[in-house]
Amino acid sequence: MNDVVIVGAGAVGSCIALFCKRLDPELRITVVDPALLGGFSSSATAGSGGSRRLFCCPENIAMSDYSIQFFQDLDAQASDDLAKIDWRAKGYLFIVPPEGIRLLESNLEVQHRMGVNAELLMPEQIQERFPLLRVDDLGAAVYSPDDGWFDAQKFLAVIVQRARDAGVQFVSDEVVGFEEQGQRVTAARLRSGDKLQAEYFVNAAGPWAQQISQMIGMPLPVNPMRRFEHVFTAETSHQDMPYVKDLKGLAIRSAGGGFSGGLVDTKVPRGFSQALDNDWFEHAVRPAVQWRFPGMGRLELTKSWSGLYEQCDFDGNAIIGKWSGHRENFIVAAGFSGHGLMHAPATGLAVAELIQKGRFETLDLERFGYERVQRDQPYRERGII
Repeated sequence: MNDVVIVGAGAVGSCIALFCKRLDPELRITVVDPALLGGFSSSATAGSGGSRRLFCCPENIAMSDYSIQFFQDLDAQASDDLAKIDWRAKGYLFIVPPEGIRLLESNLEVQHRMGVNAELLMPEQIQERFPLLRVDDLGAAVYSPDDGWFDAQKFLAVIVQRARDAGVQFVSDEVVGFEEQGQRVTAARLRSGDKLQAEYFVNAAGPWAQQISQMIGMPLPVNPMRRFEHVFTAETSHQDMPYVKDLKGLAIRSAGGGFSGGLVDTKVPRGFSQALDNDWFEHAVRPAVQWRFPGMGRLELTKSWSGLYEQCDFDGNAIIGKWSGHRENFIVAAGFSGHGLMHAPATGLAVAELIQKGRFETLDLERFGYERVQRDQPYRERGII
C-alpha cells in the first residue's frame, strides 16, 4: 500500500515525489512512467532550461522565485560537477513594439511589487547594452538580470537520484486505468497487470495528463503541442546574451559558443506527433533571427529537435489542485504550457503541502486550482508567454 502514487516521472512528477519525502520521510511513494527517467517528458528532451520571473500573475512570479533559489542551491550544494545543473544567471530580455509598452509597464509594476530585479529599457539603452539586436522597430524592453537557465537533463537526473536516495520507488510501466470507490480513487491499474493502491494519486503526466484524467471522468483542457528547438552558430558570438523573447514567439539565448532557441507556433494542431519539420528553421526561424539580430551575421544550423508542450488551452496557466467534490484524493499538476521545468520545484512543494497539510502554505496557488475550469473562469497571463 502506497501513500502516494504519481503518474509521470518528468521534472514535475519527480519534484513532487522528492518534496513529499522532504515533508515526511516515512511516506511510501511510487512514481510510474513508461520510460525510465521520464524519457518522453519535455525536461528529458532537452528543453531550453529557462527560468524567469517576468510574469504578470503573482503566482507565477512566486513560483519562479522559489524555484530559481532551489536551482541555485543545487549547484551551491553539489559535491562535484556531476551533481550540478549548471545554473547560468544571464538574464531575460522581453522586447515589444511601441504598442506593447503599456503592457510591459503594467507587468513590470506587478513584478516590482513582488521584489523582482527588473528594469525598463528604451531602444537606445537596448542598443547600448545588447548591440546584436535591431531596435528601430522596438518601443521598449524589460531586462531581468537575475533570471537565467540550466541543463534540463542534468536537473532531471539529479532530482530523480535524490528522490531515489530518499526512498521513492520509480516503476517503468503505464497506467491504463483506476479503481474508484465513492469519492476516492483506490488503485491505479498498470499495463503489466499490476495494481498500485494508495491514499493519494497525482496526475503529473505532462502532455498525456488529459488521457490520465479521462480515466476517472475528469475533463482536463491540457493538450500536447509540438514545438521545435534549434542550436546554431553565427559569425558573431555573444556568450553573455540574455534570453530574448518577443510577442511573436521568438525565443533565443546564448548557448556556449552559439545560440539556442526557436519560434513558437501556438496555432499548431494539437496532437502527439513529434515529427520534425526540417524546413521550419529555414522558413521561419532564420528570417526572424536575421531580422532581429543583424549583428550575428551568417547563421549555421547545428541541430534541431522536437518536443511537446503540455498546453493548457483553457488559459495557458498550470492546473494544480484536487478534483474537489468528485475525487478528493486525485490531484492534478499539469498544463504548464512551457513553464513546467522552471516551476517544478515550487510545484513539488505545493503538491506535497496539499497532500500532507490539506492546503497550500508556502505558496498561495489557489487561483491555479481546477475550480477555475469548473467555473469557466480563465486566469490568464498577459503579454509575452
